[in-house]
Amino acid sequence: MAILAVAFALRVSTLGLQELRGDEAFGYFFSQQSYSQIVTETLRLGEPHPVASYFLQKLWSGIAGDSEFALRFVSAWFGTLAVALLYRLGRSLALPRSAAALAALLLAISPYAVWHSQDARMYSMSLALTIASMWLLVEGLQKERWTLWVAYGAVSLLALYTHYFAAFVLAAQGVFVVGMMIAAPRKRAACLRWLVAMAAIALLYLPWLVFASSILSGYKGAGDSPGIVAMVVRSLSALTVAVSVPSSQHVAMALLAIVLVAVGAVTLARRSSASPSEPWSPRWTLALLLLYLLLPLAASWISALRRPIFDERYLITASAPFLLLVAAGLSGDPARTTRRLTPGGVARLAMLALLLAAMLLSLQNYLTNPAYSKSRGWRDLAVALDRLAQGMPAAQVRLVQNYPDPTLWYYYRGPVAHTVLPPAPQDSTGAGSEVERMLAEGVSRVVLVEQPSPAWDDDGIAASALAQDFTALAQVDVGQWPLTVYGRAEPAALTPASIAFANGLGVTGYLVEPAGGRESITPGGVVVVHLGWQGPPEALASPTKVFLHLTNEAGQPIAQRDQLLTAADLSAPVTSYAIVLPDSIAPGSYRLLVGLYNPDAPGAPRVQTSDGLDAVLLAEVEAISP
Repeated sequence: MAILAVAFALRVSTLGLQELRGDEAFGYFFSQQSYSQIVTETLRLGEPHPVASYFLQKLWSGIAGDSEFALRFVSAWFGTLAVALLYRLGRSLALPRSAAALAALLLAISPYAVWHSQDARMYSMSLALTIASMWLLVEGLQKERWTLWVAYGAVSLLALYTHYFAAFVLAAQGVFVVGMMIAAPRKRAACLRWLVAMAAIALLYLPWLVFASSILSGYKGAGDSPGIVAMVVRSLSALTVAVSVPSSQHVAMALLAIVLVAVGAVTLARRSSASPSEPWSPRWTLALLLLYLLLPLAASWISALRRPIFDERYLITASAPFLLLVAAGLSGDPARTTRRLTPGGVARLAMLALLLAAMLLSLQNYLTNPAYSKSRGWRDLAVALDRLAQGMPAAQVRLVQNYPDPTLWYYYRGPVAHTVLPPAPQDSTGAGSEVERMLAEGVSRVVLVEQPSPAWDDDGIAASALAQDFTALAQVDVGQWPLTVYGRAEPAALTPASIAFANGLGVTGYLVEPAGGRESITPGGVVVVHLGWQGPPEALASPTKVFLHLTNEAGQPIAQRDQLLTAADLSAPVTSYAIVLPDSIAPGSYRLLVGLYNPDAPGAPRVQTSDGLDAVLLAEVEAISP
């Protein structure tokens, strides 16, 4: 119970601390459909995972809600269940109680297992179900009760509907059972019951396989195709310490894993020779664990030879036999145990200490080091988008991504609609059509969120399409995210004005967004100003800058925008500007002023208006708390 408490605490205590990653957000939105739609969309979109986890997530989120904690709790529960099941499997395999308990403890603190237990995907569920399948197989082979085989069939079928790679575990079981039928004739009756269970599983899974065959054959993959050495290093390092250590340490971790597995295999082999007549022979345990570990690893690698589908996440089922072998070696042989500490015992303690230190360091990195965190700044980004869209009717604003990452729309829950530019990979024509649709719908402000996306927008298609009809007004960096605010205004929307400056320039109209009044501006947002200019180009013989100042009641500027006035501005019907507001603004009234100055003259003197003013009041606005 203490080990289970540790496992549950590690998985749940920080369950909602880190942000969702893209696959988690996709799973959330995918599971919001009806059950029939989940099936049809899985087949239509070629979703590379079966439907069981999406069904369960839909059911659970309807009860618990859609917070990060709630979405991940199912994985945490299955992760804790896997710890208990691993102990039961170890005992059924005739491992000493100390070895089974050590395996459970290692799984409880495994950074690889904890990572997936805090991930709203199917991997933790797949781990628990495949361990349960293996445990029921071993129990069925020993006790030969039909109820065990019925449970085995149900759990194994559910595992296949959770992740396709569960088939590799069932294949390992099949090789083992066939070998047992040959080596132990007295077990043939139990093996025949397994055969009946497998026939039932195949019969119930065949309809799905028929419909999903195009997915299995046509999935192009989102991983890579490593060579065998790289596969071994990545696999064993992940099973040992996940990916929360520097890549320079992966080889060392893989070598440690090889030594630990070898020690476990040798320990079981020695037990086999010492007690060949036990009801469940240690040689069967060794054979089954090696098949359970090596066949899924090899099959995962072979599957990725012709298409890039290798990913450490897909190896989750191999963590159970890996840790059982490790625990078998580190706990030693009970028959050889003495009160005195032998050199072998010292070596095992040293290896255990090294393994625990590596696991705990990796776990600490995952939980505390931003370099290994799932968080990318989505929460701050959603807050920034909400602020940048403030002060305008939601129908006139659009939020745009240049890559269809669903995570942002999990975190942004505001009223502003969002879209993706380009709407399809490298689709510049579609991007232009989407911008035209925005114009037809009266959109006058766009906030573009850009991220590196060579497979979707490798040449700035989104920015180029928006620049055809909108003006880039400001760029705001939120963590790793560059946000660009675009705006536009029709000349007819400007309020007429007659602001004349002494140098012959003048303002014929203006539009301030937000329009002023109570609850106008928000800290961290923007004030957009559209101006209509007039005047002869000769008036710009000396460099002239326009300034827009937002001042408090004491006349002190709290935000401003200074921009060189050009001949193109004088000929354009509307020139647009944006003042980016600081994140902290005291609530109260503020004045928006416009004016001109010569930046090259000593003291940068302002240009007076015909009324003798050095600045003109455009609007009074009021700041509110964010």
